[in-house]
Amino acid sequence: MTGDAARPAQPARAHALPKEARVAKRREFLRIQGAGRRIATRHFLVVYVRQGDAPARLGITVTKKIGNAVLRNRVKRSVREAFRARRGGLASGASLVVIARDGAARLSTSETALDLARAFDALAAEPAATTPDGATP
Repeated sequence: MTGDAARPAQPARAHALPKEARVAKRREFLRIQGAGRRIATRHFLVVYVRQGDAPARLGITVTKKIGNAVLRNRVKRSVREAFRARRGGLASGASLVVIARDGAARLSTSETALDLARAFDALAAEPAATTPDGATP
């Protein structure tokens, strides 16, 4: 008997980002990055489009230029945490792709949240909604 059979099922993580809050497919990333508006911070580039009334969604891009797999995953966890904390305040229908820039791997989770807060505040303050092709309705 293996150790896996004796383990109880893992409970669902209470703070996990639900599937409907994720940008997962390559074509969605490409659509957002091609037609989206950009907000730059020192360590991140946030590209977004707005459409519909669905909850805000997040996609993250961290290239090998940032560091090894451990560092890239740490950056992604920090970005997800910052998004989770601010998700309710973002405009409905917003689909975001956060692209990590040089230096992002050196930030703590709280520093990542502060850096992204500037972009999320700018996104929330923007009055006109944009469609996937970048036009304003």
